[in-house]
Amino acid sequence: MQWGQIKTLFILCFLVLDFFLVYQFINKTEQSQLGVLPDTSIEEQLEAEDIQLQNVPENPPKKTYISAKRYDFKEEDLETLEENDNQNPEVYGNILISEFKEPVDIDLEADESKISSIVKDEILFRDEYQYWGYNERWNVLIFFQLREGDPIYYNQNGVVLAFLNEEKDGISRFTQTHLDEIKNTGEEQDLIKPIQAISTLFDKNKLYSDDTVTKFDIGYYTLVQVPLQNGVQVFSPTWNIHVNEESNYFVNGLEGQYISKDEDEFVNEFIQEMKDSVEKQQIELEQPIRGGES
Repeated sequence: MQWGQIKTLFILCFLVLDFFLVYQFINKTEQSQLGVLPDTSIEEQLEAEDIQLQNVPENPPKKTYISAKRYDFKEEDLETLEENDNQNPEVYGNILISEFKEPVDIDLEADESKISSIVKDEILFRDEYQYWGYNERWNVLIFFQLREGDPIYYNQNGVVLAFLNEEKDGISRFTQTHLDEIKNTGEEQDLIKPIQAISTLFDKNKLYSDDTVTKFDIGYYTLVQVPLQNGVQVFSPTWNIHVNEESNYFVNGLEGQYISKDEDEFVNEFIQEMKDSVEKQQIELEQPIRGGES
């Protein structure tokens, strides 16, 4: 056999091998992509993991985005609080801080309605806040502001923190911020279905075998934490999904994204902002905006 024929044979063999390798690569890629696609529905996946759904809303209401600005506390607000002889309120920037001359008795073992009533009796706009829970790390009770009965979750401009004493049997002071000029933004839209929100949590590995989803609530979550130049913040309708009656997960109610939150970090940032506001005002004025006991 001549060298030219041998060279041609080698070339043909290599071409066949190349075609074979390309075919194998394409085949494996297609198989991999198919493997990513779910072979079963979310309902079937939940059933396989024995994840139970309770109290699933059948007809969720339509919601809009909302906007709001941070409220500036006024002289009459302080006068209202000072009607209670046990309070010494001051305003630092947009943050109200009120110290109690004598701790207000509180029992953490009491039911939530009792705890809520005790704190609301001491704050401004009492009917516009809802008790969220007790944060053990920071030893505070957390209250979120409401918008037409729906809570605005983890926003530093619409929250009350009630600080407990070391014995955890009394409230020593509280801080309060308030959202004002709350308005609808845009037209009402259908929320994503609860099962879609559950699918998001499942994909994010937030649900585990034998979990029980016990409740679905609707509230609002800040789209962008930093306010616009005019001080306005925009909030999106949000599903708050309760799991095993002990955990809460948030999913954007219009766009479906999982919303990550860290309560300890939220409280820490608020406390730091409070300290910064106090220090700034004391530097500028050498005393709080109103005289009184510290």
